[in-house]
Amino acid sequence: MKANISILFILIAGFLLSSCEDIVTLKTPGSDHYMVIEATLTNLPGPQKIILTRSQDYFDNSVAPKIAGASVSISDNEGREYLFKESKTELGAYVWTPTSPTDIFGKVGRTFKLTVKSANETFMASETMRRVPPIDSILYQYDEANQRQGADGKPKNGYDAQFYARDPIGVGDCFRVKTYKNKKLFNGTGNLVFFYDAAFQKGAMADGLMFILPIRRSISPELYQEKDTIKVELYSISEGQFNFYSQARFELNNAGLFSRPAANIPTNFINVNPNSSLQGAGWFGVSAISMFETIVDSKKARKNIK
Repeated sequence: MKANISILFILIAGFLLSSCEDIVTLKTPGSDHYMVIEATLTNLPGPQKIILTRSQDYFDNSVAPKIAGASVSISDNEGREYLFKESKTELGAYVWTPTSPTDIFGKVGRTFKLTVKSANETFMASETMRRVPPIDSILYQYDEANQRQGADGKPKNGYDAQFYARDPIGVGDCFRVKTYKNKKLFNGTGNLVFFYDAAFQKGAMADGLMFILPIRRSISPELYQEKDTIKVELYSISEGQFNFYSQARFELNNAGLFSRPAANIPTNFINVNPNSSLQGAGWFGVSAISMFETIVDSKKARKNIK
């Protein structure tokens, strides 16, 4: 009898609690539809591309509208002008094409000023191309996947790789790492790897050191197999771009019960008219790149890599 009363009490309590639930739809303010720039220009041979879009409302998951008909140009501190022509095949894309195979856009130490004119508004950004160290090598050893590597659909056994490079002497060098497996970029939010000198944070006293182990191992979000091609690109970035990535990653992971209110991510893309309601977003970056590529060969695998 007591058991039946307990069960009845639980059912009634559950009904009362569920009846108190209401779905509340919160109104969010509309976007100001900022002009957004996507641009990381490099010192690699070949064309360079800038993409312009409009920001959207907070809960709008549709493709961001592209901006056509803009005038886009860059000048450097040595007097050279680079004209970016609107692409005929990709809406919102503006491309600079070199005049010869030896005509390379970026050089370390030069400062580049971007000017974008659209709808009677002018936006500007400025960035300096910083140095980047060479990648010395990529080493790998046979291993079993850990929790980070062995998620669903990923190899449970294979080769765990690390890359080796040393931060140049002088505090304040910032970098980003991009990794490709068989020419496919690891492009998830968890693959956004950037750091300050040879460690993840400013103030870590890591100037001039070999990149720390978590950075070196970041190129293995999953294990590699025999004959897989591993390609690593190391980008120099400014401290401002480091801060941009830091805030962007925070906002991407800003969820849950104790999340903080969403905030605008910093930008160096500024409307020259401070009284205009149309503002800029995104980041104009210029990067020197070093890279290293290897093919996994079981005969070249190491043991107990440190």
